[in-house]
Amino acid sequence: MRVTTPATDLQSLTERWLKAPDLDAAGGRSGGPAWAALTAALAELAPADRRPDLYRDGTLDTTAIAAVTGLDHLARAAAAGITVSAVDLVADLADFATRNQPVIETWILLNADLPAGTDITLGTYRLTVPGRTAAQALVALPRMARHLPAPAIDPALLAGSTFLRSPAPQGRKYGRGALYFADFDRRPERPHADVLLTLQMWDLSASLHPEAYYHVEAGRHVRGTWGAPTIEPAFDHLGNEVGELHRRHGPHVTPAQLPAFTHFCTSVHTMITAVRSRTTSSTGKPSPTAVALDSASRRLLRASQRTFGGDYVDEADAEDVLLDYVVAIEALLASDGRSDKRRTTRQRAAALHTSDQTRLNVSATVGRAYTQRSRYAHGEPQRPLSDADITAVRDVAFSVFLRWLITTMNCGEHVLQQLDDSLLSGQARTEITTAIDQYLAAHPAAPVS
Repeated sequence: MRVTTPATDLQSLTERWLKAPDLDAAGGRSGGPAWAALTAALAELAPADRRPDLYRDGTLDTTAIAAVTGLDHLARAAAAGITVSAVDLVADLADFATRNQPVIETWILLNADLPAGTDITLGTYRLTVPGRTAAQALVALPRMARHLPAPAIDPALLAGSTFLRSPAPQGRKYGRGALYFADFDRRPERPHADVLLTLQMWDLSASLHPEAYYHVEAGRHVRGTWGAPTIEPAFDHLGNEVGELHRRHGPHVTPAQLPAFTHFCTSVHTMITAVRSRTTSSTGKPSPTAVALDSASRRLLRASQRTFGGDYVDEADAEDVLLDYVVAIEALLASDGRSDKRRTTRQRAAALHTSDQTRLNVSATVGRAYTQRSRYAHGEPQRPLSDADITAVRDVAFSVFLRWLITTMNCGEHVLQQLDDSLLSGQARTEITTAIDQYLAAHPAAPVS
């Protein structure tokens, strides 16, 4: 039988429960009268029409509440004679019950080092750097942290780190605290390719990597779904180990650079979104430029995730990374079925650049990459690829990707024809290169160090 108790009695009910936390022989909460009275008060504070996430089949899901809040741990602490502040617990429970149902999000921990307070909107994503207070507010009972296991997003280690936040996929359910298999995806970055590539393009000299993924219900429940943060020992000036820290060894943005970083990323991501959303008027299917963008972005992301420190690729991955870059360039520049894709890709890649010397360098780099790819594909002997080889192709691939984006925003589905025209027409060449140069001047990337 359900116990009905005024919510104003939450203080006394909490104190009563802490004195008799209803543990069974195995040390788990048994659901006795003190627990029933306490959860009845919570039900009054959190009705089903406002907090449906706390109910199952119309009944308050007390098992889930105990698990996601950590009340089970507090029961064991109280039973062991540890002093648990009833005042703090009441404040936490009241906050937990009276807040609105949280939005389910995916939080991606990045290795980037961004200024405190960063909060940038990129389509449906938010790039944020939560401080300690904001990180503590993610859990259900922040005042009880000293009695509970460290949360998945630990404020002591991850406050000040960079997170990319996005709405959770359709169908994702609220955490119930039951045992279940964690999400498993060997390439969880794939759904976030557009925004991750946008952030990577800001500074190619530093490799951007997602370190960990989290299922977040702010103020209710947080769990890790894939990966783990890079935690290293922290030392004082004398070399003594004094704790741990999250090493942010990826792209670095200073406070002075933040406006330019925001401007660049917002604009590039907007272009990517616009091209990806293109469809053909006759069928409603993705347009040729949208298909090319999808193929290129997947390859670029796959290659960039196997690059570390800006230019290091493991020898075992070097040939595959080179292949990814060549396929990405070809997807953008040879998707119209022309014969001799190698020549066509070299010429069009060069046409996206301004000075004659740069055009010659780009053409030569693409040509060498094709030669190396062919030897790899046909099992022919070749010298080992160096970091310099991979870096040269990488720089061209990302340059082509950004310049192709700018050009297709101006030329639409005729982008490849316009590039071909620019090889014979000085006016067509000037139109393309002027638009690219003006865009890059107005949206500068990170300065080359």
